[in-house]
Amino acid sequence: MFQIAILLSDGFDEWAVKYSKPLFKKKGYTYQLISPKEGEFVRSWNYKDWGPSYAIDQHINETEVATYDALIMPGGALSVDNIRTDRSVLSFVQKFIDQDRVIGTLCHGVWPLLELGFVRSKRLTTVPTIRTDIVNAGGIWEDKPAVVDGNLVSSRTSEDLPAFHDALQRVLESRLQDAT
Repeated sequence: MFQIAILLSDGFDEWAVKYSKPLFKKKGYTYQLISPKEGEFVRSWNYKDWGPSYAIDQHINETEVATYDALIMPGGALSVDNIRTDRSVLSFVQKFIDQDRVIGTLCHGVWPLLELGFVRSKRLTTVPTIRTDIVNAGGIWEDKPAVVDGNLVSSRTSEDLPAFHDALQRVLESRLQDAT
């Protein structure tokens, strides 16, 4: 039904991916783990230490944005800090913006959108420690489990994944209805 790109690098929030995978399968969504990292695997972070490695489905430079209905950028400050200024990542994310595709962010996953200036005048939520980053970039930060502003779905942390998934599903289904 829907195809989702999950953008990550070493240090991504393990729970955001681990919890999402079975839900996406149940809903009939397909997903691919996309990374700018060279190699076959990315390592997760489980809040205290390194978690398991996950196989990368596609390198970011070999990926066509048109293949996907949505982009999810999970948190994990290590992962997102590694990719937030990467030119291939910013180009990839910019294409989702330009094509008005759904973008979901969790926790620190919003950082590439900050780099691109996309949060200006947008309502969104993140982990509270980067509220000031959002406000300084002209965004409107809200302390809610999930916030939807047009094609942007944001959430604070992986603890809010049920609300994030519900919001993401509503936005995707709404866009599908609009297309028919």
